[in-house]
Amino acid sequence: MRYTIKDIAAEANVSVSTVSKCLNGYSDIGEETKKLVLQTIERMDYVPNTFARYISHNSTYVIGLTVPDIKDPYSAQTNFGIETGLMEKNYDLIIGNLDRNEERFLKFVKKAREMRFDGLIVTPDKYSPAIIESLNRLDIPVLSIRRRPPKNCSIPYIDCDHHDTATQMLEYLYKKGHRKIAHIVLPNEGGMFRSQAYKAFCKKYELELRLAAIDIPAGILSKGVENGSLGCKEILEKWPDTTAIFCGSDFIALGAMNYLRQINLSVPEDISVAGIGNVEVAELSWFNLTTMDVNRYEMGRKAAQLILNGLNGKPIKNTLFHSTLVERGSVRSI
Repeated sequence: MRYTIKDIAAEANVSVSTVSKCLNGYSDIGEETKKLVLQTIERMDYVPNTFARYISHNSTYVIGLTVPDIKDPYSAQTNFGIETGLMEKNYDLIIGNLDRNEERFLKFVKKAREMRFDGLIVTPDKYSPAIIESLNRLDIPVLSIRRRPPKNCSIPYIDCDHHDTATQMLEYLYKKGHRKIAHIVLPNEGGMFRSQAYKAFCKKYELELRLAAIDIPAGILSKGVENGSLGCKEILEKWPDTTAIFCGSDFIALGAMNYLRQINLSVPEDISVAGIGNVEVAELSWFNLTTMDVNRYEMGRKAAQLILNGLNGKPIKNTLFHSTLVERGSVRSI
């Protein structure tokens, strides 16, 4: 049987408004009354009517989040940070797995409108004209995370400061004595910013450009390993005297290390390897990867704060997140 708020009030012998205040966390209800109402709700297994809640408060307390590929472990910590930040403010999160499919993205945006989501956090693979049009039609706060929308899409973003992150790692390698530094490019927007930082770094110190760009997506471990292996092979064939390889992501770095092991070269004794991301597998002893921690969980919590600011009428400003060097054992001084 599906009970109503009136049933709860009758069973607890209180008014409907008292039950409503208990459900919505009002502080002007006595502790004994609140305890009685909450116990009655639990005993009768009462489930609030979300639609009625929307009518009453003009809010569903639901935020939508699009995930490019739910199999991608890289975004897990960010998603967890978003969920934690929202739950602390009594908001629920509904996740839409896009499987890198534009049509699924458009359907999720439509669902957000139909279900009256209060806000939306999105990560489309690309900002196509159809996606831009669908987002520009929304009348709720929208935040892009890990993707920077084009100028014709009036949506704020939060992202890693890719240029600064890459520069930090390259400066670290330089201080370790490396002058023959190669770079395997991460084939996405973030990787573009990181490779631009590499080119600027080489120009600054008058170093030879040693770029390998493999057109294989590197968002999941298996693809990243393939990308890194082929990139490392290309670098050593073109520039066999390379002393350090700066990889556009940790998954690419693991692929490079895998290839080096296959050809009996040791890390870091024969060649140093560094990445970006600080994914969990990177700290395992057989990788022990020096990398940049992009603070994925903290970025997720910040995204939750920004979208809630938007719900409270505050402007959402573009935000670049700084990264932290994690020094392990895959880089040596020369």
